[in-house]
Amino acid sequence: MRRTGSSVLALVVSWSVLCAARAVGDAPPAIAVGEMATQAGDQLSADALGDALSRALSGRDDVRLAADAARARYVLRGSIVRLTQRDVQDGLEVRCEVSLVVSDARGGAIRALLSGRAGARGTNDVARLSRAALEGAVHGALRPLGERLH
Repeated sequence: MRRTGSSVLALVVSWSVLCAARAVGDAPPAIAVGEMATQAGDQLSADALGDALSRALSGRDDVRLAADAARARYVLRGSIVRLTQRDVQDGLEVRCEVSLVVSDARGGAIRALLSGRAGARGTNDVARLSRAALEGAVHGALRPLGERLH
């Protein structure tokens, strides 16, 4: 009888360890937003890129946004490569291009290079059009992220 109790206990402990390992393995990888830059060195635009990336990552199911690199498996760094505006027939067009690098949080090995670009047209509200173009470029760049990290 004592042997059966030990066997049942061993089975329960083994099952618990297996379930815990499976749960950890199924969790989406944590990714932190790292340093941002722009070609012109504009800190306001770099901050806007970081904010757009944080919003986009927090709404995804295939990755988890980490508070900082110490709690992340990966770090996402990026830059606004191009941000242009031009007059068009119906108002203004703003175009944005971003470049992103995903690397290991520990060691820094590059895991993915991503880029995206988008444009927005409208009536002379440069701030709104710039924000829309930036968010579109970020969305496009992040589209393949989950499949590249698994």
